[in-house]
Amino acid sequence: MTAIAHTAQQRARSALAWLLSGLLLLGGVLLTASADAEAPWSAGGAPPAALLALFTVLYAAAQHYSVDLELRRETHSVTLMQLPLALGLMFLAPGLHLVARLAAPLALALRQRHPPLKALFNLAMGAFEVGAAASAVSLVSAAEPGPALWAALTAGLLVGDLVGTVMLLVVWWLIGMPVTLQSAARALLLVVPVTLLFAALSIVALSAVSADKSTSLVLLVLAGMLSLAYRTHRKVVGQQQATQRLYDFVKDLGPLDLGSPAAGAALERMRVLLHAQRLDLALLHGGGWCHLVAREDHPPRRTQALPPGASVPRAALGGPALGSRHGGDEDTMVTPLLAGSQLAGVLTATGRLGAGRRFDMGDLRLLETVGAELATALDRGRLLTDLERTATTDVLTGLPNLTETTRRLDALLREHGEMVLAAVTVLSFKEVNDTLGRELGDELLLEVARRLRLACPEATVGRVGGARFAVALPASAVGRDADHFGLTLRSQVEGTAQLGAVGTHVRLSVGVVQAPEHGARAGTLLRRAETAMYSARHVGGGPVMWAPAYEVSGSRRLAVVLALREALSWGALAVAYQPKVAATGDRVTGVEALARWTHPALGLVGPAEFVPLAEASGLMGPLTATVLRQSLAACREWQGCSPGVGVSVNVSADTVLDAGFVTEVAGLLAEAGVAAQLLTLELTESVLLQDPHLAAERMSELRSLGLKLAVDDFGTGYSSLTYLRGLPVDEVKIDKGFVDGLATDAGDRAVVRAVVDIAHTLGLRVVAEGTEHEEQLVELRTLGVDEVQGYLHARPMPASEVSSWLREHSAPRVT
Repeated sequence: MTAIAHTAQQRARSALAWLLSGLLLLGGVLLTASADAEAPWSAGGAPPAALLALFTVLYAAAQHYSVDLELRRETHSVTLMQLPLALGLMFLAPGLHLVARLAAPLALALRQRHPPLKALFNLAMGAFEVGAAASAVSLVSAAEPGPALWAALTAGLLVGDLVGTVMLLVVWWLIGMPVTLQSAARALLLVVPVTLLFAALSIVALSAVSADKSTSLVLLVLAGMLSLAYRTHRKVVGQQQATQRLYDFVKDLGPLDLGSPAAGAALERMRVLLHAQRLDLALLHGGGWCHLVAREDHPPRRTQALPPGASVPRAALGGPALGSRHGGDEDTMVTPLLAGSQLAGVLTATGRLGAGRRFDMGDLRLLETVGAELATALDRGRLLTDLERTATTDVLTGLPNLTETTRRLDALLREHGEMVLAAVTVLSFKEVNDTLGRELGDELLLEVARRLRLACPEATVGRVGGARFAVALPASAVGRDADHFGLTLRSQVEGTAQLGAVGTHVRLSVGVVQAPEHGARAGTLLRRAETAMYSARHVGGGPVMWAPAYEVSGSRRLAVVLALREALSWGALAVAYQPKVAATGDRVTGVEALARWTHPALGLVGPAEFVPLAEASGLMGPLTATVLRQSLAACREWQGCSPGVGVSVNVSADTVLDAGFVTEVAGLLAEAGVAAQLLTLELTESVLLQDPHLAAERMSELRSLGLKLAVDDFGTGYSSLTYLRGLPVDEVKIDKGFVDGLATDAGDRAVVRAVVDIAHTLGLRVVAEGTEHEEQLVELRTLGVDEVQGYLHARPMPASEVSSWLREHSAPRVT
């Protein structure tokens, strides 16, 4: 059912309740008008106005003083209306009787500000009671008391109460109050014995008055004494019951959230406990007041947030108070709700139900107690909500955390069966976090999270740890081209980012998996996507699709990482050295340092295996520092026999882009006592691809130390010679793959010739790697290559052999 249809239905039922109440009032008036116009018994010459006033007072007193009847665990309040009703039938004309009967509920409705429908229905019930009883009495001879009169009186009272109760239950149901067949049956079963009891008391009173008018005074005194004794008894019993109800309420009260159905149920239970027509819970929420209201004739409902002070102006300034204390309605009481020493809300009770008395200090103390318990429950609810949010949400980005992301991915798999999942890591995060501070690092992650949500609004996006995110969509939303999904993420997320006053660049590494091809569980898919993501770091960020080969070699990779970390901490990593020789003249121009590692259990682990793992596991920094320290120490040693022969060390792209690397190199040079011009750092082309502007800045800082820079394995990546213009580079090293094909492949010869010509035009030296045969050396000389390196002149050798090799070749000083 739509909201509009539901509202229309509510309006129709409310209109029907008004109609039934009006018909009941009209029926009572017509029945009263059809009865005899004169009173059956004489009142001893008393004027009608005096009798009207007397019975109005009697009705008001009967309405004020109620009798509480306990039925099992429920307590029902019954007014004493039947007594003045029976007496009025005998001593008042029906018209005057109707006026006296309606005056009391009308005055109470005006004083307590009853809702219009409630006021109308109470008047209608009073009119029908008078009309039904007067019509019944008019059917018999009422001049003398006797069985016929008593039977008619009893029947009239019973019909009036039964019809009134049935109509009350119908109106309650129409306006949405909970009415069940069981509760309706209990109410009707209670009406019959209560009405018969009061009918019997009325007959006794009428019999006594008909025999001797003076007994009316005795009856009034007796009734007053019995009423006083009963009220005293009920007060004691009521206090005990209120204490028990308060204990039960507090015992059942758990943590509350204002938006949960439990909050409405708790507020309704509090309203019943306080005997209030309306209970308003106002809480400070988002700079305004958010209200939850429970009313006698409506289910609890939450209203929209109101501006501060909209309906709770005074309670926030003081403690609990009755309405009269701050100039308001007498039948109102308020108490502030505190969170520590701060105002958290206000609880307001309006219109005490029952026999007409107003709220008093006892009610206020109960409200204060209930309010304190409610404030504690709401505070516990907020704490529980925060804990639940923390358990499932990343505090920084507001995205689902690893646990919640895994749960959502499993749900996505159950719903769609097929899914594409991308694991994303922010490559530039470490640099920003280390150089610009944690605050800007957090801002970078927030920016990436925002871009991921914008790139895939329908996707499940979560932060699974550190600078790592997961993005998943049903396969139907991506198509079968999962690689394109990864490329789309990179294209829409990567780019420049302004973090406060600082500009930086977002760089990603993306790994992709597909379900069910790569796994049927979220945990497995996440792990495999991250494995592909780490591999993507070595191919420009990917995306890389996971393959089973990753799983097969996974255990060895883990063993290599653990052993490498241990080898670096104990200095177990070795360095081999391979000389570089001038293409003409065979002069030694330098020595390249090559990391070598032999593990007792793993055997010989080549650089092609452990270097990528060092980059993925964060060990590249310690590895580079170890190789630099050993290489500079070896260079210092061979200066005695070959002064001016420097050393070349390979460094990764992430290492060069690290802002702290320049300072580290300067420190290592000073520690080794080696001149900076003797050190050459060899960079791969990837450093130029990742962030050309930052690379140029870092390379300039390194050159300012006095060392040299070379581009290693040139031609194997996606760069071009145009990258070299304006960069502080001293030499270019041609990859071994082009040298191998010089004798047979005209294409390789053309590439080498082009590299040499353009490099020389830019003032750069050219080194050819992998020179193994004399024919290659001749060809390289012809093409104009400056230096060569390879097995033709020397294989890599340990540091202890370098000095003796250099002595044999009588290396002259290189200027």
